[in-house]
Amino acid sequence: MKIRQRSSSFYFLSELLFVILCFALGSVLCVRLFALASAKHYLALDQNQALRLAQPLAEQLRTHSGMPLNTLWPQCESDACAWRSDENGMPQENGVYQIEIERLVHNEEKAAVLRVVRMKDGRVLLEIGPIRGGGKS
Repeated sequence: MKIRQRSSSFYFLSELLFVILCFALGSVLCVRLFALASAKHYLALDQNQALRLAQPLAEQLRTHSGMPLNTLWPQCESDACAWRSDENGMPQENGVYQIEIERLVHNEEKAAVLRVVRMKDGRVLLEIGPIRGGGKS
């Protein structure tokens, strides 16, 4: 009779241990999913902000496609430009984003490429290009 009681309590404890293990693995999976969702949420916020920063610049590049970049922005060279910006688009030395503009010539046609890079990790949040003229020159 004692052997039977031990084996039934052993089965109960092993089933309990198995259930605890399953719940632990499930909770680890849920925590990882929530962390991934949070990271994607913050990436989406940064990409939206990058789009807000880049849209007026891209419109200026499209409208004034024939002008050198240093005419539009004094801190630039004639065919390349990079500056750091805060969340509001104002140039700052320790900005959150880096805005890069590069003017390319391909088959005698001028085009520009606009990138917004997150300074924290160097990730390219947005790249628009080629931007060709379509308005006033």
